[in-house]
Amino acid sequence: MVSFPEEPLNLSAADGYGYFPADINQTLNGGEYTVVRKLGWGPRSSTWLVQAKDEDGTYLDNEDGDYQYCAVQVFTVAQSKEVESKLLPIVQNELSRTDEWIHFPNYFDDFWEKSVHGDHLCFVMGVYGLPFSHVVQAAANSGRAGLPVHVVQYASSVILEALAVLHAEKVMHAGVELKSIVFSVARGDGDLMKHIASTPPAKTQIIDGLPVVRSQPISNYKVKWDEPMSDVSNWMLHLSGFGYVQVPPYAPERELDYGSAPETLLENPTCGLATDIWMLGCLVFQLLTGKQLLTSTGTGAERLGEIRDVLQGIIPDAWQADGHVQAIPDANGSTRTLEQRLKEVLSEDEASAANAFLRKCLVIDPAGRKSAKDLELRDGWVKEGSKCSCCYR
Repeated sequence: MVSFPEEPLNLSAADGYGYFPADINQTLNGGEYTVVRKLGWGPRSSTWLVQAKDEDGTYLDNEDGDYQYCAVQVFTVAQSKEVESKLLPIVQNELSRTDEWIHFPNYFDDFWEKSVHGDHLCFVMGVYGLPFSHVVQAAANSGRAGLPVHVVQYASSVILEALAVLHAEKVMHAGVELKSIVFSVARGDGDLMKHIASTPPAKTQIIDGLPVVRSQPISNYKVKWDEPMSDVSNWMLHLSGFGYVQVPPYAPERELDYGSAPETLLENPTCGLATDIWMLGCLVFQLLTGKQLLTSTGTGAERLGEIRDVLQGIIPDAWQADGHVQAIPDANGSTRTLEQRLKEVLSEDEASAANAFLRKCLVIDPAGRKSAKDLELRDGWVKEGSKCSCCYR
């Protein structure tokens, strides 16, 4: 059986895949872009660093050459039509209408490209660097259970700033989780161009007649997990992962977990802007403690039971007729509560402050959760993380 190191390039659209088998120096969109390296891949697409050419066929340039580079996200053949009908209109309309700059996907253009599998929809976007998970892993490797509180406060402020802009346009992000937090790349003074020159792509392999290129994220902008707040407040951190955004009417997608948001676990599941806030709460807990808040993988009823026990919360009266609610097991008195878990890794004061913030996000009834705008502008714990660097000198 053929084995590929990353995405299964041999599986077709009929198999539910049809990834784009690109090679280094391959041109896209009639020669407008040249593939430089592979940045990464996911369940629906692969992303490639490319050089862009001008109308006269020369590479776009500026004083240092860094801005000739962009990223092209190439969707699988199996997903391209659905992305065209559902995601592309939101990117072109609601996300483009925002009054503030959305740092990702920085959508510039789209085009179609053919491969042996069929037609692929491609998004041209800004280039981004290492995932925030690198910082989380570095802290774990140093023996820490989670990140310093001030780092998590800063990350929370960045996420809420983006969510407030999205929610103002009624756009649900639907992917507020660790893998959606990324750093920028260093640009200017030729930093990006020098990095690319100094870290050439690995040699292409040929497997089953297809070119196989391994991912190489841009890593020319790095930070340390234990930096003081005066440095952390200058981190170039962004919310990404816009692949599952929705506008009304919102409906849960079967392949997404949504952080086990209670409304998505009902017999008749729902989701909405408040689901993003629940997911943020789960992410913040994970960043603070290094652990997942919810671990049940059982039925919807069993997962709702765990949520009730961890939060010591009450299931809304309006849900009592739901079949999954009616099947919730009896309370488990041995389940450690949210605050107890925070106190295992944080000081008394840190745990108390973090718990107060999380209690505004992790409310069983979505109607009781605070809005992104309210948390961004009014929550004291978040505002501590959104100050400019001059406040810490």
